[in-house]
Amino acid sequence: MTGMRGRAESIARTYAKRWLWRAVAPAAVPLFAGLTLLLIPLAVIAAPETRTAAASSACSIGGTGATVAGIELDAVQMGHAQAIVNVAVAQGLEPYAATVALATAYQESRIRMLANDGSSPELTAEQAAVTATSLQYAHDGLGSDHDSVNTFQQRWIVGWGSVAQLMDPVYAAAAFYRRLVEVPNWRTIPLTRASQAVQVSAAGDAYARWEPFARELTGMLWPAAQEAATSPTGAASGVCPDLPVPTGSWIRPTAGTVTSGYGLRWGTLHAGVDIAGPRDSPVYAAAAGTIVRAACTSAYCDRDGGRGLAGYGNLVELDHGGGLTTRYGHLSAYTVRSGQYIGVGTLVGFQGSTGNSTGVHLHFEVRQGGAPVDPVPWLADRGVDLNAPNPG
Repeated sequence: MTGMRGRAESIARTYAKRWLWRAVAPAAVPLFAGLTLLLIPLAVIAAPETRTAAASSACSIGGTGATVAGIELDAVQMGHAQAIVNVAVAQGLEPYAATVALATAYQESRIRMLANDGSSPELTAEQAAVTATSLQYAHDGLGSDHDSVNTFQQRWIVGWGSVAQLMDPVYAAAAFYRRLVEVPNWRTIPLTRASQAVQVSAAGDAYARWEPFARELTGMLWPAAQEAATSPTGAASGVCPDLPVPTGSWIRPTAGTVTSGYGLRWGTLHAGVDIAGPRDSPVYAAAAGTIVRAACTSAYCDRDGGRGLAGYGNLVELDHGGGLTTRYGHLSAYTVRSGQYIGVGTLVGFQGSTGNSTGVHLHFEVRQGGAPVDPVPWLADRGVDLNAPNPG
């Protein structure tokens, strides 16, 4: 049973790199049109004096957002919802399980990954310190109820898992389902009773309010979760629009702030720059070229890596001709394949923290004849200021 759970969670992590297209297309088209109108005036960068194209994070790996049963969900919420549904599929559960989980997550956190600063007066100093370690992990906001964290507001003190485990969205969903399937007659009892049996909440009747919403959201996301089962690790189909950029231009590859420059770091050469934005912010081709590599380059890429792990994680490498290449590392997922020719501004993946990484960002390199060069002055000569403010 443990092996099956481990395999299911491993598969689910792969599925969690997927997002919605067909189900949210009606909502996505107007957004795409608006995004295009916004980006066109920013995209002309053919000469040094023109402005750098904006790398937008309006889209994410979770899709573009949607309205479900009258409730507006943004791309971040849709991404977490898709991960919750993907885990249900990976564990061989039926759609009702995902419906219970989604109703619960919306009641508890509005389907957002919440950290906790340990400020609850119910915690001892030691408990508060442990709870506050949740701030080290990717999160969408803060909660303060006891030691509760994540989309389901699960508590490490009462045995849901370690803080590190609970701040993993896939682990959180799997933990919820493990307890759900142990509830007698969970498939037939009212949703609010099933949720309450898992959560033991002070507001046990509150989950019923979100059942119509959760049923509709499950219906939207279930087909995408099933389809994702046949896709290779790290690969996914793009849902965000490519940037409208003139042929021959160079652009900023992603939204965010340069947090680490080119040069020696910890005694070795940091061969590129790190641009940090929100998790799963889209990453675009800085110029046209041919994909020479789109693959996981580390021991694993189905979850965040760490300093002790070698490699770029999910990496896309582009050949621009004349011995010039660019690299896009630590991606949560990539949307291109080796051998593919793509234009400038094409979506290539999403910011992540796979491989030798300690936080969400894009590691971006420029190489000439195989040797790395500092991307900041190199792109500045082509009208792209990486240090200019760029919205995340």
